[in-house]
Amino acid sequence: MDTLKDELTLLRGKVDERFNEMHAEQLQLRRDFEKLIYWVAGLTVTNLVAIIGLILKAAGVF
Repeated sequence: MDTLKDELTLLRGKVDERFNEMHAEQLQLRRDFEKLIYWVAGLTVTNLVAIIGLILKAAGVF
């Protein structure tokens, strides 16, 4: 009976360890995804500013 309890404890430990690893991976993926969103948003704003500048230049404002 003690052997089964020990094995069960060992399995629980392994499951907890794997869960913690997966949680850490999920957090890292979330951080990477947020960085990607900020890059895309930054590039979008930069492109809009450039397009507006070109339109104003073509209109003779500058």
